[in-house]
Amino acid sequence: MTAHLSTESAFPDYWEEALFYLSERDPVMKRLIERYRHIEFTAHESVIASILRAIVGQQISNKAAATLWGRLCLLKHGRWDSFIVVTPTSTLRGLGFNPRKIAAMKEVAWRFVCGQWTEEGFARMDDATVSRAIESIRGLGPWSAMSVLIFALKRPDIFPLDDFGVRQALVNLYFSDENVISVGRSGAKSRVKLLANVWAPYRTVATWFLWRSLENTPLEKESE
Repeated sequence: MTAHLSTESAFPDYWEEALFYLSERDPVMKRLIERYRHIEFTAHESVIASILRAIVGQQISNKAAATLWGRLCLLKHGRWDSFIVVTPTSTLRGLGFNPRKIAAMKEVAWRFVCGQWTEEGFARMDDATVSRAIESIRGLGPWSAMSVLIFALKRPDIFPLDDFGVRQALVNLYFSDENVISVGRSGAKSRVKLLANVWAPYRTVATWFLWRSLENTPLEKESE
């Protein structure tokens, strides 16, 4: 059962090309790649698992999110959608989930069970359509959608500026005259966008190395 706790360690097909591209265009990114390229990309096992992880991690610390996710994975049996649907609310509350998160998890699971959402369907959607679908779940916003796009669907050009870790890395490496709040606001945002345009069409990979520069896990975010 503990196998459900793991994530896939598999670089997307575009990874090596992206490393060369970013190294050629940005000397700061080149240094990050040289230092951290040995760290494997950690993908989520499926779209539904990625969405559920986003719900679990809402408005709590990385450590608390990891604890809750671990409890859920240890209890899980069979498919994620059917497991969440049939698991009593009282059981989920006993694991530490509040009513809002339970309602969101049940809604996501029902959409998969009923066939409204499928793994294959998400794979065929463009980025904007994926985002709209995920943000239709109460409590999930742009950060959650971007997390699914990056870690489950492995889309190459996602840049989650609202992520706290991304902002901190930008301040540390590129914008020392800003702070983690101001770097995401209108005054600095245009400068950040110009920088991010340098990384396109591989902003996902650039984001990964921004996170690695902090030597932490990319789960911290502002409330959605």
